[in-house]
Amino acid sequence: MSVKEPYKFNLGSLLSPAEILVERGNITKTALIKKLVEAVCKQEPKLDGADILAQVLKREEGISTTLDTGLSIPHARLEEITDFKAALAVLPSAVADPVNPNLSIKAMFLFLSPAKPVFFQRHLQILSSLAETFKPEFIDELIALGNPEKILARLQGPR
Repeated sequence: MSVKEPYKFNLGSLLSPAEILVERGNITKTALIKKLVEAVCKQEPKLDGADILAQVLKREEGISTTLDTGLSIPHARLEEITDFKAALAVLPSAVADPVNPNLSIKAMFLFLSPAKPVFFQRHLQILSSLAETFKPEFIDELIALGNPEKILARLQGPR
């Protein structure tokens, strides 16, 4: 019996350079989530940014989505979309997670999933791929690249 390889989703397929931010300033987790929602909504103007932000922040109230690797994964499932949407920020200066100040955020990957049940398995696969891919060394590599085009190329390449 062979061990099945875990499914690896190409996270770069969810992004364009316009949806990747290198955030060099001092910023809060909530303000960063807002910037990422705005980045998605610039690419999808039909989306209601205020409503999406409210849904993502409500999800964050229930449980922090920051991992001990330095990755935060705010996300929501939305009725009004039919495909996955995402935005990424890398932070050369880490931000403390407000729910757990012992956790530092060095990368934030916002993703929005269609709420229909048929998409739930892929939603879980994306979460799994994020946790598998965004290890501290990989996050540091993305930060060092320093620009959206190079970061996207790295995400689309082999890991």
